[in-house]
Amino acid sequence: MFSLLRVLFHKGLNLFFSPEFLRFLLFGGIATLVSFFGGFLLYAFCSMPYAPAVFIGSAAAIIVNFALNYAFNFHYQGRSMTAQFVTFASVAGVGTVLTTLLAKGLLYLGLWIFPTCSLLDIEVACHVLAIGTVTFYSFFAHKYLSFNAGILAPLKKFAAHLTHRDQP
Repeated sequence: MFSLLRVLFHKGLNLFFSPEFLRFLLFGGIATLVSFFGGFLLYAFCSMPYAPAVFIGSAAAIIVNFALNYAFNFHYQGRSMTAQFVTFASVAGVGTVLTTLLAKGLLYLGLWIFPTCSLLDIEVACHVLAIGTVTFYSFFAHKYLSFNAGILAPLKKFAAHLTHRDQP
């Protein structure tokens, strides 16, 4: 058991310090800046409600993130760029919803825990925490779905497995 944990730990370290992950973090960092400042400008200066502003900022970052990762990081030639973008947008859309829901949930928690802090300070902290948390989901989902065989391929493989298993 200990050797299995050790192997998993080392594989995790190798993955998180791989050039692919580091580029993903760099490009994700650039997209995060687009997401954060886009949302921040909308809720802090344009009086847009918090959740829609966070959502719009995250959605704008999807395009930046895809372009950078497609051009410089993940090199999967088994599907067209359009198909990869559709999967990327779907995976990122889920990430955007997760970021929005997490930011909003953290905001309620932050307002309860820190009632004397300014609303803007709590909004910014919650926004940053939500983005950071969703980064890990994003890496694995994009690596194994967006810039790979896609969302439907694992589902088709699973369905084929079930079909073959049920035959006499």
